[in-house]
Amino acid sequence: MAQLTLKHIRGNTYYIPAPANIGIFVEGDQAVLIDSGNDKEAGRQILRLLNEHGWNLKMIINTHSNADHIGGNAFLQQRTECRIAAPRGECGFIENPLLEPAFLFGGFPHKDMKNKFLMAKQSTVTDVISEPGAVADSDLKSVHLPGHFFDMVGIITPDNVFFIADSLFPENIINKYHLFFLFDVKAHLETLDRLKLIDAEVYVPGHGKPLSDLHMLAETNKNKVLEIMDNILSICADPVTSEEVLEKLCNIYGISLDLNQYLLLSNTIRSYLSCLYGEGRLEYIFTGNMMKWKQGRDHYALVSEMQEISGGR
Repeated sequence: MAQLTLKHIRGNTYYIPAPANIGIFVEGDQAVLIDSGNDKEAGRQILRLLNEHGWNLKMIINTHSNADHIGGNAFLQQRTECRIAAPRGECGFIENPLLEPAFLFGGFPHKDMKNKFLMAKQSTVTDVISEPGAVADSDLKSVHLPGHFFDMVGIITPDNVFFIADSLFPENIINKYHLFFLFDVKAHLETLDRLKLIDAEVYVPGHGKPLSDLHMLAETNKNKVLEIMDNILSICADPVTSEEVLEKLCNIYGISLDLNQYLLLSNTIRSYLSCLYGEGRLEYIFTGNMMKWKQGRDHYALVSEMQEISGGR
């Protein structure tokens, strides 16, 4: 991997630009990390940077348990005996990393699925973040940001820098990939709206560059999700399986899947289907022992209502 470098944001808050950004807050000679990169090598380079500045690693705060955000945990904890704080709903995945590929696959993952992008090394959570507010004995505060994963949080430093984890993605990533991993689509949309109400001097996403304002980007993220929902509803005009929904969406967006992308996106598609079913816009049937999805009665009613409104103008 490329050599990691340290960037100052403001006050005692820094970050390390990486495939998954790493935050650092410093008090005296004590440093708290916000996420730890995607593998052992990231952990090794983080420790080098800390040592160069004379900072001792006090604690890692994991915003969530995806492997690209906790990959450096094991190396850093072994070398420094640092504490690890994580949201309650993410702790099981951090301490039992097999859970991530198993969850994504929906069964026991074969050896190709046990790669560093889907399965980090095991580390031990010492401090559980059970509610928003102060994290352990630090001056950092957590904010609940559900949607992307089970119990994801963002972290605000005393310098009013807000590390927003994977609650939104940069526009270039959205335009390139279109589909990105989501666990709870409804919660994700609610988080995007709530983000716009939280004032900070700087917002640091898990992927991409820091922002001074995120209103427009939050809307871009929201609009892409709504666009995908509309495409899924169109695909489900006739009954289709979730695999067929994924295939047709990939064709619409020109996406070619590899194993990791297949696991992430097939899981995400089922989350979209579940959300649309919850809204009454899709329903499922079983035919030939296959579960298929089709437009629901509430969707037909909504389309009819929109047509009436449009025709009345």
